[in-house]
Amino acid sequence: MRPALVVLLAGSGAATALAYLAGGLPGAVPVGAVALSVLAAAVVVEYRLGVVLLPLAVLLSPEFGAGLVRVRLEDLLLPLILLGWFVHLVGSRRRWARTPVNGLVLVLLLSGLVSTSLGILRGTIPQPPLGFFFLFKRLQYLLLFFLAIQAARDRDWGRWMLGALLVGFAATAAVGLYQRLAFGPEFIVSGVRPGERATFAAVLVLLISVCLGMAVSLPRWWHRLALLGIGVVGAVPLLYTYSRGAYVGMLAAVAFLGLRRSRALLVAILLLVAFASAVLPKEVHERASTIAVVFGAPERTTQSWSARLGAWHLVLGQILSQPLVGYGMGALPLGWIDNELIKELYYGGVLGLVLYVLVLAGVWRMSAFLAHHGPEPWTRAFAWGFLAGFVGSMVQSITATNLTAIRSAGLFWLVAGIVAGLSVGSHQLRTGDPDA
Repeated sequence: MRPALVVLLAGSGAATALAYLAGGLPGAVPVGAVALSVLAAAVVVEYRLGVVLLPLAVLLSPEFGAGLVRVRLEDLLLPLILLGWFVHLVGSRRRWARTPVNGLVLVLLLSGLVSTSLGILRGTIPQPPLGFFFLFKRLQYLLLFFLAIQAARDRDWGRWMLGALLVGFAATAAVGLYQRLAFGPEFIVSGVRPGERATFAAVLVLLISVCLGMAVSLPRWWHRLALLGIGVVGAVPLLYTYSRGAYVGMLAAVAFLGLRRSRALLVAILLLVAFASAVLPKEVHERASTIAVVFGAPERTTQSWSARLGAWHLVLGQILSQPLVGYGMGALPLGWIDNELIKELYYGGVLGLVLYVLVLAGVWRMSAFLAHHGPEPWTRAFAWGFLAGFVGSMVQSITATNLTAIRSAGLFWLVAGIVAGLSVGSHQLRTGDPDA
């Protein structure tokens, strides 16, 4: 069924493109409407096709609208996938995949609802719609996570999802490379969505780590070469996001792989640090050299780092007034905190932070299980790549809210869901229980 659906969708896209070339926009609109209808029907019939399309939508979709009302292709695709999943669930009677984080995620969502509702009642959330918007986006991310689990526990579908992820990454990395080549080093690269360099950097850290982890784990040299090529293409725009947090996160991810998979990567890090002034472009080296402030060079402090330290000190002091459930989601804009765990503590209190950390720990355990016990080399390699990306993302989150910001958070939880789904499928294969 999958090849037939792919051919059908490819044919619909090609017909739309030909109609546009032949008759312009007026000619393409009716054909495009038919193509979208075919896509919607196909996703409802086979929800896993929609899940396969999600990486492409998250990575490549532009935004429509302004302010809080911004729509992306994944926002339109998600309701169709949910409908298709419900139809599939009723028709197949297959049980919801059991994972170590199912209950924790539900309690985390309920905790967020309670803290946000109390924040609105207490007046600690100045814009109540913003609080519920944050809560809705968390629900959306976790739906992406669980839908990816349901689809990827079938290993064949997991392979398709990984393929879509790599194709989407290659495309978005190519866009970033084009921006660097076309506009020069003064232009801050942000990918397909202008003005989002920090989240674009977080996306690149995660996906370069996936490619590098797979490249040092797969047995076939041409697979390794292709993945390294994609990673190198992504590394160029990463440098020109000028995100110091992303630089450190990427180094942490490579160091993790060096310790666990290939000592050659540790040698590469040492050589890069030793000869950074000769290897890196001047503007990138100047930007990266300011990271030294964190490692004992206060005389070189930067305004952004000082601002972060001041904000964290202020926020941590305020938490003492609402330690258990926090001030509610959206009580402060993300840019005021710029630290994922401090943000969770401020929004959800100690309870919310503990639940959040437990969910992340559960994701790590499932990924580690797949890395050691995956049934095929590509599943184990993918898991090692994600674990490296997990490390890089968490290090980057010390100075960013990359697991909450819309573009990077959606991708992180989607990739985590693919890995978790493959882990569930691997466990089912080992135990012989199709609903384990």
